[in-house]
Amino acid sequence: MKGKYIVIIAALCGLIASGVGLITNIAGLFFTPIAEELGLLRGAVAMNVTIGNLCFAAGGMMSPKVMKEKNLKLMLIVMTALIAGSSALLAACHSVFPMYILNGIRGFASGIVGFVFVTIVINHWFFENNALVTSIAMGFSGLAGAVFSPVMSNIISSSGWRTAYIVSAVLMVILNLPAIFLLPSIDPYTKNQKPYGEKKAAAGAVTEEEAPPINKALVAMLAVFAVCSAASTSITQHFPGVAVNRGLDAAVGATMLSICMLFNTGGKIVLGALVDKIGARISISLYAVLVFIGILAMLLIPSRIVMLVAAACVGLTYSLATVGSVTLSKEVFGMANYGKTYPTINMCGTMCSALFSSIIGFMYDATGGYNLTLCIILVFMVTAFSIITYVYTIVVKKA
Repeated sequence: MKGKYIVIIAALCGLIASGVGLITNIAGLFFTPIAEELGLLRGAVAMNVTIGNLCFAAGGMMSPKVMKEKNLKLMLIVMTALIAGSSALLAACHSVFPMYILNGIRGFASGIVGFVFVTIVINHWFFENNALVTSIAMGFSGLAGAVFSPVMSNIISSSGWRTAYIVSAVLMVILNLPAIFLLPSIDPYTKNQKPYGEKKAAAGAVTEEEAPPINKALVAMLAVFAVCSAASTSITQHFPGVAVNRGLDAAVGATMLSICMLFNTGGKIVLGALVDKIGARISISLYAVLVFIGILAMLLIPSRIVMLVAAACVGLTYSLATVGSVTLSKEVFGMANYGKTYPTINMCGTMCSALFSSIIGFMYDATGGYNLTLCIILVFMVTAFSIITYVYTIVVKKA
């Protein structure tokens, strides 16, 4: 792979690390210090994440309409300014309502240059190893969270949460600079360049004009898959509570979360490689089965070792929610219809993930445990597996 393709991958990884890793995946670090200083309930502070994720989903829906070749750099600069600027302004807030507005702004802006934008660019630039490149870019959301969580935690401890927001804003600008200056175009052909693996794609290329009509029932089906997989990721933030609820030490829950985040990143890269090597059906189905086994183990075997292994399996649900949804959208609807279908599918998954995290808390309050939540996620995985089976047995096979 030539240097220009590696530069493009790096630029897209930076966008994901900035817009997802530095916003959603470290958000929990700010809950307690903000709540204590402003005299708020942690639920009121956590609502910032829900609002941000809902706006992220809306931004993803708008992304295909906003991303144009002629204003690519301007769009990246404006979105970066909104993301970093709103993050910096959070440091000046003395009540929660301005925070809701600012999190909505940065969520919307990061959604425009987030998963939808990045995967559309990858689809144009990488015909070969497409799933692997997608998984690498998606994996940087978890990697950024893992790398910057201890950094931000130390800053919060030593200098306060306001300073941490300013530092995160600076990091967001730095991470977005490669995309602003080095991403040449959305479509390589507009710059007289060639995508990676061009010969492989030439045989089956279909233009948007030649693309078949979009089956709305299939869009709804894949949206349900996205909901099941994305909503299931919400349980991971409750691992410390799950561990305590199972009679284990809180430190076990923290370790579970760390292992889960490791498999969040690594699982995406492995899934992308598996899709390219053995196909999407076997790879995605295997991940759904492993998540099911992990949840079932948490439900039935409350031992330290089993819970740690289960956390690793459940961490793979992030791969289903991102790489899995992207891959299914491309295989069912084709590249020509991808930009018309994936934003809707992604929005459904992101919105339900944002809402289900709060629902888990309410179910815990009502039942005094996580058994109901774990049972619901088991149903989610069975549903996801069934959709995969139907799609590849009936739809993709016929095509």
